[in-house]
Amino acid sequence: MVYTAKDYDRALLAPEEVFESPMDVVNTESLTPEQKLKVLQHWEANGRDLQVATEESMTGPGRSHLGEVRRAINKLCETADIDLSSAAD
Repeated sequence: MVYTAKDYDRALLAPEEVFESPMDVVNTESLTPEQKLKVLQHWEANGRDLQVATEESMTGPGRSHLGEVRRAINKLCETADIDLSSAAD
């Protein structure tokens, strides 16, 4: 699938509405490695927010996918030679 700039903007707000899985972000050729990292970092932040809400008995929609997101970030950094310590969100 080819993703557009509009899809990228949507993915920054709700990645799970644009991509079926975090690895789909890594595998797409429609985004730069930096864009992929930003989408995955937003997905991770959304997952952490959901995890906190769940821990406080405030259930949210869906599940967080945190483990999958971390694996996708690690894979992206490995394949695209991204250093997370220098890649600011």
